[in-house]
Amino acid sequence: MKIGTVIRCCIFGSLVFLLSAGCCIADADYAEDMGNEDTNEILVTFKEDVTKTQAQRTIEKANGDVEETFLSAGSKTLVVSHETKKAQAAAISSLEQKPEVEAVQPNYHYTLDEADSSNDPLFPKQWNLDYMDVPEAWDLIDKVKPKSDRKEEDRVIVATLDTGIHYEHSDLKKNIDVSNCISVTGQEEPYRVYKRPRFSHGTATGGILAATSRNGVGMAGVAAGNNNDLVSLMGIDVFHEEGYHSQASASTADIIKGIEYACEKGAKVINMCLGHTTGDLDLYGQVHDDAALEAAVNDAVYNKDVVITCSAGNKGDSRPWYPSDFDAVISVISTKQYTNSWSRDCKAKSSSYGAKKDISAPGKSVYTTELGGGFRKGGGTSLATPAVAGVVALIRYVNPQLSASQVKHILYSTATDLYKTGYDTYTGYGNVNAYRAVAAAAGVNIGKQTETLSVAKSVRARSAGAHSIRISWKKVPGANGYWIYRANKKNGTYTKIRTTTDSKQYSICDGGRKFNKTYFYKVVAYGTTKDGKQAVSSGSKIVRSKARSAVPVTKTGRLDYQTIRLSWKRAKSADGYQIGRASSPNGPYKLAKTIKKGGSGSWTDRRRKPGKTYYYKMRSYRLYKKKRYCSEWSESVSIKASPKTPSFSAKKKNRSVVLKWKKTQAGKISGYKIYRKTDNRKWHLIKTVSPKQKYYRNRGLKRGVRYSYKIRSYKKVKGKIVYSNYSKVKTRRL
Repeated sequence: MKIGTVIRCCIFGSLVFLLSAGCCIADADYAEDMGNEDTNEILVTFKEDVTKTQAQRTIEKANGDVEETFLSAGSKTLVVSHETKKAQAAAISSLEQKPEVEAVQPNYHYTLDEADSSNDPLFPKQWNLDYMDVPEAWDLIDKVKPKSDRKEEDRVIVATLDTGIHYEHSDLKKNIDVSNCISVTGQEEPYRVYKRPRFSHGTATGGILAATSRNGVGMAGVAAGNNNDLVSLMGIDVFHEEGYHSQASASTADIIKGIEYACEKGAKVINMCLGHTTGDLDLYGQVHDDAALEAAVNDAVYNKDVVITCSAGNKGDSRPWYPSDFDAVISVISTKQYTNSWSRDCKAKSSSYGAKKDISAPGKSVYTTELGGGFRKGGGTSLATPAVAGVVALIRYVNPQLSASQVKHILYSTATDLYKTGYDTYTGYGNVNAYRAVAAAAGVNIGKQTETLSVAKSVRARSAGAHSIRISWKKVPGANGYWIYRANKKNGTYTKIRTTTDSKQYSICDGGRKFNKTYFYKVVAYGTTKDGKQAVSSGSKIVRSKARSAVPVTKTGRLDYQTIRLSWKRAKSADGYQIGRASSPNGPYKLAKTIKKGGSGSWTDRRRKPGKTYYYKMRSYRLYKKKRYCSEWSESVSIKASPKTPSFSAKKKNRSVVLKWKKTQAGKISGYKIYRKTDNRKWHLIKTVSPKQKYYRNRGLKRGVRYSYKIRSYKKVKGKIVYSNYSKVKTRRL
């Protein structure tokens, strides 16, 4: 079933004490087809005596495309795809009648038995939960403290000081304490329970923190857990409605009242997505009194053991931001759905950062709740900070005895490292990791939880000159870059000599090496997993090389049916070259020619056997004290001794196409064969012409039809015909 509910866009205003979302919540279809993918594939098993070619022909006649071949119980089985279900059914019916077919059936697709998986429509799109390992944390909590052992009073009370929460939202009712959804703005106790808030910001932060999980509605909040019995959410409104838009709508006094009320009602976590810069004025025209607010924060944290999370701000720079920069609080940076966890660009561009910021959480393009009962995608530190508050609540649920300082230590020490190892000013200690944090709080040993990449393959070290060596390797899936290490002995100490940050760079040149000295190398890949974790491969196979002269790059070409030409560009530090030739790719290669010049050049290999394929390798050498020091051999290149491939032009002329080519030297070929096809049909030989002919006119063609042509030359040698390669195809529409 497809649900396509389009949610309108709203913009959260920025303010001082500013709502730190600073975000535009984008339009989004909040649910999509969650059904299984259908398949039009079939499995066809052939009898043992059927060849691969015969099987392929049978499939082609059934209008199928072979996607994969494997052995099943010793028999050859093909995975065959069809464009439609109707075509699939027809193919099964047809193939069942074939004597060469042992069995045929649909290629059924199976799914995991996940009876307890979330049924919230937006859950599959909540990438932020995966980046924080939230589902794993919930499962661990269920093991540490089974549902049967839980009591209502075990819930951790979490207060969010914001614009108030729409507590009648269908996805917030389960985890919210309506009696403590009050407004303190300009009031004295007893504070009143507000009705529906005017502004959406508080509802958005509340959704990230505690939206109901597994209720078949919308999304899931970080602290919801599998059973919605871990937290009790208070929505305290500290913003004046009349000043909401003015960047000065929450005063120091009202925020302090909100903190004191939360502490009085037993809150163990306070979340504040608001802030201001030094010298800003409040709603009453007074400079924000940081000393008074910091004193209230310090009292809550150090005397009442409350953990306070604050948004780092959305200025995109490192300017001061309060209360985020107070020492007692946890300052939260926003990250995006990055694919490179080793780059500082994993931080959301708009997020503030700096030495006073502590930790990160996903906050760009994440789903949350909104006024009116809907769901929206938004971004900003206001959507990152409640995620950290939610993880703090999970920690305090599994271990209520932990002090605020111990909770902070667990958060920082278990975070998913980003950018630089350990703390850095762009991401703090890294992305909060709910699973590791809950495990640490509960005293559960889950191991180091390291992620690995595949080992770099096809690593090679080749001389690149008298004082340089080139190291190359093949791409490692998921790699963001590579570390290259060097040692003077195979079992010696390897030192990192280079870090590549381009995932598409697969070689480096190590300069400044001693001539003819052996060096040893290995390559390590580093990258990012699909859920945002840093991953590193093991070291590659160790390779060695000596700095001598560069390995030459060789090209081949044919002059005629028995003459082959090799060419190359000058190899660095080369004084000459050696050419090896073989009749198979694995050799043996015999020395065919020594070139005593170090520049670019070519060599013609004559009197080769027509129709035979030859393989060549080259290496350069450097002369030092009258002795030759050779580079490694190049990669082999191959070419068949055959006539030169013709090139031609094709021009339309009335209802014909005229093909023209250059005449080949007399005796080098026996003639030309011309082929044609129309649209998607097969190629057909339409004409054989003599070696003296230089053109051919194909007459009697139909207008509106596309005609394609290709040509090859041939030579008759001792009763056999040796063909050139086909020319490039030329197509003309009449």
